[in-house]
Amino acid sequence: MKKHILSAVLLLIAAFLVAVCVAEISFPESVLTFTDYESLIAKFPKIWKYNIHTGLAALVIAVLLIIPAYKKDKEFALKGLETLLRLGIGGMFIFASIFKIQDPHGFAVLVAQYQFLPSFANNLFSLIYPQFEFWFGLAIIVTPFIRESAFVIFWMFISFIIALSWALALDLGITCGCFELEGAQSKSEAWTSLIRDIILIGPTFWLALRPNRSILGIWKK
Repeated sequence: MKKHILSAVLLLIAAFLVAVCVAEISFPESVLTFTDYESLIAKFPKIWKYNIHTGLAALVIAVLLIIPAYKKDKEFALKGLETLLRLGIGGMFIFASIFKIQDPHGFAVLVAQYQFLPSFANNLFSLIYPQFEFWFGLAIIVTPFIRESAFVIFWMFISFIIALSWALALDLGITCGCFELEGAQSKSEAWTSLIRDIILIGPTFWLALRPNRSILGIWKK
């Protein structure tokens, strides 16, 4: 029992640090970021410039915590990790889809700025893709089809990485617009979005290798 508790505590702290990593990289003024604290900025005026460094440091610490959690209780750690990743990645995709579904025209304008698809395909893509994000994000949480859902989300990450790399290579001056349209016409966050997607593609691929079962089924003996 004690080893379960210790492993669970380590995994929860690691999950929090991964959330901090994503927040620092993608949402530098959110509740989970530290580099925007006024008290810290007062002491270290340039600390806000180090949000990516802070995020990556949080990720490294999270990985270092997962290792002893795994060694302490391998089976429990794998179950906990799978549960947390399904909730986190699925929730992120659901959240990312909402504004695109609500504002398909704005999303279509952003997609067109990538100059990647033929003009006739932009509107169709802008209507279909957010639905994929929502339903597969939901599926990875509530259905037992983890392998299929994670596989689709894995290829979504691949498409994000290709699109962002394309935008950076052509110096298009845009970023992904993954979670909001406002400010998406600035390339200042393009690299941070690319780093975030590269980080998350690994855990998603790992989920695609897990056996099909519901989240509740993970914990059944």
